[in-house]
Amino acid sequence: MYERENNLSIQTNPFPEILDDTTYSRILKDPNYWISQTLEDKIIQQISLSIDISGILYHVGTEALITNAYDLLPLDDSRIELVEMIHRLPILIGRLTRAVYLNVKPISENHFKFIFVYLPEYQEKWYDAVFFQGMLNGLAVLFELKEFQIKMTKTKLFGIHVSHKELGEEIQFGSDTNEYEMEWKDDVLYLSRSHLTKENVSSRHRVMVTSRSEAELEEMSIVDVRDVVGKSRELAIENRDLEAAVEVLKSFKQELEKKQLSMAKDLRLAKNIQKGLIPEIIPDWNGIQFWTSFSPMQEVSGDYYDYFPYHSDKLGVAVCDVSGHGVPAAFITALSKMLFSNFKKPKPTETFKLINRELLDLVKQQGYTTCVYLLIHSDYKVVYSIAGHPRPILFRHKTGKAEICMGEGTFLGMFPDAGDTYRDFHLQLEPGDKLFLYTDGLIEAENDHGQAFGESKLMKLIEENANSTIQETVELIMNHHREFTMGTDPMDDITLLGLQLSPKLEEFNVIKSDGDKAYQTKDYQAAVLSYEKAHQILPRELNTQLTYGKALAYSGNFEKAIEMLEAYNKFKTNHFKSHSILGYCYYRMEQYEKAEVEWKKAYSINDSNLSNLYNLAQLYRKLNQKQKMKDVIDKMKHIEASYLHILPLEKKWEALPNESN
Repeated sequence: MYERENNLSIQTNPFPEILDDTTYSRILKDPNYWISQTLEDKIIQQISLSIDISGILYHVGTEALITNAYDLLPLDDSRIELVEMIHRLPILIGRLTRAVYLNVKPISENHFKFIFVYLPEYQEKWYDAVFFQGMLNGLAVLFELKEFQIKMTKTKLFGIHVSHKELGEEIQFGSDTNEYEMEWKDDVLYLSRSHLTKENVSSRHRVMVTSRSEAELEEMSIVDVRDVVGKSRELAIENRDLEAAVEVLKSFKQELEKKQLSMAKDLRLAKNIQKGLIPEIIPDWNGIQFWTSFSPMQEVSGDYYDYFPYHSDKLGVAVCDVSGHGVPAAFITALSKMLFSNFKKPKPTETFKLINRELLDLVKQQGYTTCVYLLIHSDYKVVYSIAGHPRPILFRHKTGKAEICMGEGTFLGMFPDAGDTYRDFHLQLEPGDKLFLYTDGLIEAENDHGQAFGESKLMKLIEENANSTIQETVELIMNHHREFTMGTDPMDDITLLGLQLSPKLEEFNVIKSDGDKAYQTKDYQAAVLSYEKAHQILPRELNTQLTYGKALAYSGNFEKAIEMLEAYNKFKTNHFKSHSILGYCYYRMEQYEKAEVEWKKAYSINDSNLSNLYNLAQLYRKLNQKQKMKDVIDKMKHIEASYLHILPLEKKWEALPNESN
């Protein structure tokens, strides 16, 4: 095998640096030629550097037992069982080697322990462990055992340089002995020499195997040892090839697992990044409520939606579907967010033209995206444009009918002249009207009969839920969609974004105005009552949410204020006041660590407002953290030395006891 693996000629000595040609020739021709343990070790070590020979050594051990077992049988025609053969095994070990002795100890009738004792001057090798276990396997082959177990339990070695797992799963390495155990359940055969005549026997290497039977006549069969060895060698070759294939597959599996772990790590990172790019909730804006459903087919998605405030008079809303799936598609969604944020033009077509040009430069026509982009004005006029994307569906509250909006255009990032295809379309929202933007994964999804969900079914569901809120409508559509596609695998990412101009907008404005008047006169209890009613109408209207949270805090309802302000901060408005008031609430609730975090956030957002540093200084004074208090006072001096609260703080700092080490 070594010659074949290294493309060596059979006549050539493969180990010229270890042994001379004469010795090599004698090894091949004379099976009784005895070589030193040192030379044997060198040969095996060199071979094992390039190929795995553990399986071969195991089967050589098996053959050694089978071919030598005849000499262990009684000279007369008496028969022996496996147990007696086991007790005779030390004789064979003594014939094969002078470096190792074998002690056999019965544990039970069908369970034996084999203790190999090495001479002090001989250092046992890893291949000894494989060879001797192969010999024990030879017993199982010879006696045709079907249910048996052979395992190494102890070894003086501190490791075995093989991948052969049959040695044992719980080997005690570095032990003071070298032990194996053999256990079987079979009602084993008898073994004896053959006394057949020469006419019937062509070789002395025949044994008679007799199976146990309760019948008066015992079933008898002739076994030729050479046939057994031949078959064993065939199995060894097959096993060797199988083990080689297994090792290759194992190597591939390990590499694949490494790549999968690396990819899984990258996908988790990409998923977390994309999670930060795509808003979980779009806040209410100017009386318009939003709700979304986002279902990626993989860890990361090619679908993308977002909103883009244009100061106070306009809001941009985009839904995109990037070609492909996975990380490449997610990369283009990240680019899309950046480009939509950068190009806030007064017309969607102008935004599309700029984004198309930038995507061509950045992606080099290796990907594209479809998109529908809205600009919602403060008077509820909607201007939109389409780039190869499914057209929006508009539901009119007055008529109770849903209609597909007009529009078409070429997708973004593939054609330089795509800008010529974009058109701006207009519609006017009235109270109660709903508008739905979605990706083609929603309407093209099929059930187990191959039928698509389709636009008609979507429009019917929208009309049937005319009086539902936008949140209820979106969730009901997605529930029907899941039932429709049950039993099928998702074929694409699915996004549905719905918006509705609140039918209670006038009522909301009146109630909020009452709350604002009460807040300005510091009648916080009355303000809370009004803001609570307004919040129920538009629960994600940010201005109401912030002033409601402040009114709750100033009225002493700190727990409710914390709940409201934390919900507000989830929209990542980066308003320093929300963190400042939240820190105040935590401080009053004696949750000082959280108060410190919020006041630090407020200061990082607006470092010109010294009130947050003042609050931090007071917090450190309360906690007797003198050094931290001094650091904050020094920072306040550096920003504005004339700040009127600095001197009182310094006096309070001086009154603090020194911190213990």
